[in-house]
Amino acid sequence: MILKTTRLPLLGMGLLMSSLLTIQSTRADDSAAAVSDAEGWKRLPKTERGGEGPLPVWAKAVAARLPRTAAAMLELDFAQRTKSPLDPALRAKMRWVIASANRCAYTQAYALADLKRTGATEAAIKTLTGDPEQWPEADREPLEFARLLTVAAPTIPDALFARLREKYGDKGVASMVLLAAYGNFQDRIILGLGLPLEVGGPLPPIDVKFVPGTIQMTPLPQPPQSKQHLLESGETVVDRDPEWSQASYDELQARLERQRARTPRLPIPSWDDVKKTLPPAMTVRPIKIVWTLVCLGYVPELAIPWNHATRTLWAESKPDRVFEESLFWIQTRAIQCNYCMGHCEMLMEVAGLDKKEIAERTRRLASDDWSAFPPAEQRSYAYARKLSKTPWALTADDYKALEKDLGPDMGLATFWWLCRGLYMTRVSDGFQLPLERENVFQNFYPKKPEDEAKAKSR
Repeated sequence: MILKTTRLPLLGMGLLMSSLLTIQSTRADDSAAAVSDAEGWKRLPKTERGGEGPLPVWAKAVAARLPRTAAAMLELDFAQRTKSPLDPALRAKMRWVIASANRCAYTQAYALADLKRTGATEAAIKTLTGDPEQWPEADREPLEFARLLTVAAPTIPDALFARLREKYGDKGVASMVLLAAYGNFQDRIILGLGLPLEVGGPLPPIDVKFVPGTIQMTPLPQPPQSKQHLLESGETVVDRDPEWSQASYDELQARLERQRARTPRLPIPSWDDVKKTLPPAMTVRPIKIVWTLVCLGYVPELAIPWNHATRTLWAESKPDRVFEESLFWIQTRAIQCNYCMGHCEMLMEVAGLDKKEIAERTRRLASDDWSAFPPAEQRSYAYARKLSKTPWALTADDYKALEKDLGPDMGLATFWWLCRGLYMTRVSDGFQLPLERENVFQNFYPKKPEDEAKAKSR
C-alpha cells in the first residue's frame, strides 16, 4: 500500500528535471564547478590507485577546505553505488525516491543514470518517475520505505519494516536504511552548497584509493573545550517559531525515556561479533554504542566508509563539541529523533558539561527564545533547523551567512557536520534503536597521553 502524500506535480519529468537543475545552478556558488578536474585532483590527497578523470562537483567543493574529508566521501560514494547488497536496480530506484522527496534534481539525475546502467528501459524509468500508484507491486514497499525515511522517519510502521525484513533479510533491510541515510546526507551537501550538475554528468562511480594516512580510522581524543556560559541579557535575533516550543522540555525528556524502552527492529549484535568484520585500526576500543553496533554488524561494507568519513572530518577540523552537539540537538528536535537527542546529551557531558548545564542548555534550545545564545550561534541553529526540515528552500545567501558568522573553514566543517546529522537520524529512526541508559561515549574516545598518564599515577 502507498500512503497518500503531497508530491511535486509530474507534468513531464524532463521538463521538471531541467527546471530544478536550472534553479540549483542559478543559486550556486560556481567556484567549485569552475575548477577543472585536474585542479580538483590536486586539491585532494595523493592516490595509490586512480586520481584522474572527471570529478563530481561536490568533491571539488569540499576538497577546497577539507581535502581528506572529500577523499573519504569519494570512497563512501563508491561503496554505496557499487558495493550495496541491494539489487542495483532497486537501489537506484530507492535513491531516486529519496532525491525526489528532497527535491534534489542533481541526485535524481544520478539515480536515473545508475538505473540506466542496470539495463532499465525508458518505459521502466517513466514508470518510476510517474504516478506511484503505477509502481510495480514488488517495488512499492521498498520505495515507500525510502520515502518515509526521508520525510517522516519516526512514523514508519513496525509492520512495514518487518515485511521488508522477511523479504530481503536482515542485511537487505539494513542496507535500505543506510541508503536512505546516505541519500539524505548527500542531498543536503548538494542543496546547501547550491551545486550544479557537472558538464558531462552524471558521472559513473569513481574507484580510487588514497595513500595511507588520508582516511582517519581510529577515534580521536577529545579536543580541549572551554566552558560555554549562557548569556544573561541577550536578545533573540532570529525569527521565532511558535510551533517549535509546543513540545516542552519535559515532554522531550519523556520521549527519551520511552525510547530507552523501545524494542529494536533488528537484534543488536555483540561487540565480539562485530569486531571480527572490522579493520584492526577500528578495534582498538570496545564499542557499546547501539547505533554503531547495528550498522557495522549488518552492513560493514557501507558502514565502515561512513565511519571513516566522519572521523576524517574530525581529524581535519577543530570542532567545538558543545556547539556541534547543540546544533545536532536542534536537528533531532526538528525531525523528532529521540535516540539521537539522547546521544547529544551524552556527548555534551563528554565535552565537559555537567548534567545541570546540559539540562539548562537543552531547555533553552527547546524554547523559541534563544536569547541566551550569541547571535552567531542563534543563526547557526536556525540554519540547522532549515537544513533539516526544508533543504530545498536553502539559498546561496543562507550558506554565505553561515560562513560569515563562523569563517570559511569552520563554516564548511559545520555545514558538513549538519549534513551528517541527517544521516545519523535516519539510521536511528529506521532501526528504532533503544536509547542506552549509560553514557556509552565516556570511554569510547581516547584520552590525551598526558591525561592517561595522570590517571595511571593516581
